[in-house]
Amino acid sequence: MVFNLPKQYQHFQRYRKITQILLKNGLGILVDWLELDKYLPFKERLNRDENSLNKKSFAARVRQVLQELGPTYIKFGQLLSTRADILPPVYIKELRKLQDKAEHLSFSDMERVLIEELGDHYQEKFLKINKKPQATASIAQTHRAKLKDGSDVILKIQRPGIEKSIKTDLQILANLAGLATEKGLFPPFFKTDRLINEFKESLQKELDFKRELSNMNKFAANFGQNEFVIIPTVYEELSGKKLLVLEEIKGIKLSEIDELLNPDIDAAFIAEIGAKALMQQILLDGFFHADPHPGNIFIVDRNKLAYIDFGLMGQLIAEDRDRMGILFVAVLKKDIDIVVDILIDIGDLDPNLNIRKFKLEIQDWFNRYYGAGLAEIDFLGIIDDLERLLYNLKIRMPEEFFLLFRAIAVSQGVAYKLDPNFNIIEVANDFLIELLINRFQPKKLFSRLLNKLWDYRHATKDIPGRVSKIINKVISDDLTINFKHKNLEGLSNQLDIVSNRLSISMIISALIIGSSMIIQTDMKPVLFGIPLLGFLGYSVAGIMGLFLVISIFKSGRF
Repeated sequence: MVFNLPKQYQHFQRYRKITQILLKNGLGILVDWLELDKYLPFKERLNRDENSLNKKSFAARVRQVLQELGPTYIKFGQLLSTRADILPPVYIKELRKLQDKAEHLSFSDMERVLIEELGDHYQEKFLKINKKPQATASIAQTHRAKLKDGSDVILKIQRPGIEKSIKTDLQILANLAGLATEKGLFPPFFKTDRLINEFKESLQKELDFKRELSNMNKFAANFGQNEFVIIPTVYEELSGKKLLVLEEIKGIKLSEIDELLNPDIDAAFIAEIGAKALMQQILLDGFFHADPHPGNIFIVDRNKLAYIDFGLMGQLIAEDRDRMGILFVAVLKKDIDIVVDILIDIGDLDPNLNIRKFKLEIQDWFNRYYGAGLAEIDFLGIIDDLERLLYNLKIRMPEEFFLLFRAIAVSQGVAYKLDPNFNIIEVANDFLIELLINRFQPKKLFSRLLNKLWDYRHATKDIPGRVSKIINKVISDDLTINFKHKNLEGLSNQLDIVSNRLSISMIISALIIGSSMIIQTDMKPVLFGIPLLGFLGYSVAGIMGLFLVISIFKSGRF
């Protein structure tokens, strides 16, 4: 990726803010590597105010920088915290501490969005709107309201201007990531362009509330027969791209642990309902809530669960659901070969991966839980160990699988707070037995066989024609092979720098030679006894030479 210089200066003030925050948190080394000091005021460049005495770890300082830079960078950090295949565990641990919080905006600011979505007379659709925000996050702010029919609702209103702000930050993030890649700050398997594109798509989905509305409808349909799982009703006629009008859920948030100690709440039953709901989302529906933290789940009527905030959802195709089911069974049965086969099938492997070493790592992973019963196995520990193993072996996994790992880990943590004796593996084991019995029914086996036969026919039907085309091209001497150069951008940039320095050196040399010839004449006017033109030539050559020397020393390559 070529570093886009015009876009840098298009957002000059934002680059300056980023540079100042990096220095404030003792990350001047990143300012130097990314050549960001040019955005500082001249006085600050000469006397950089860098907090070099910051005692926090490098990972903690990175997390603090992302937190201070605001919504886009916080969400990028949260995305990275799910990618244990490309970041070391110490960074994953720190980035998971990022909190999506923001200062609340006045109702007059939020009112602009209501007018945009519902028109100038939006008040006529409500009996009352509470102008004090119920909750505030980086993308939206919620307010309580009451409809004309007396229904209590929540208005989820997108923060005005957030889309433009995020677009600017995404451009800057892409530029900085491109420059960091060119300078070799990331290992080869860290595909920044793919990561940035994934992040951009994720944010665009989250900014479109119509998509969240569709997510809620689909989730509600999946749990339509489950009386213990509640999804708030959406008032679609009042909702739009930047506004959701939702039924207000009246219950206790799982984050309010003290209230959950109420003996009227069947905590053990709730934990089991949550675990079974998660298994259904993953293994049956292939459509799961990717952010089931305690603030997004309520307990209603003592023994029911209600989910909110469907902006971040994960999806699994049928083949991946089968793989996950088999993987769960293989882990429980400690079957190394099947676990290795599934991970190889799902993941993007390093070409130099030693399969024997891979199997030994899996064996060591299993040995840590050898002899433990289902109730004694720490599922959070299993996930942490698996993520560490994937990172060490440089096995890249699809984004949705890490969203899935995150959802399982968060759900296990929530369930443990409800019932310290709860173990998600026991529930998963019972669920998997039912699932496998269901999937191996003759009717379903026959249906899957037909699908496989169709896939095989579709994949092979064009082979004869393609082979014939290749042979004809060879015979007619018309076969061409396209080559694509990779990772030469850095060399191209270095050659540009070298050629520019040579050009400047030649100009300096020409000025010195020309000025030396001029001072041998009696050309007027004169200054300090020598021709003024010669003096000016020497001065310009001296200034250019000084800047050239400074740039060489600053690059560190001399």
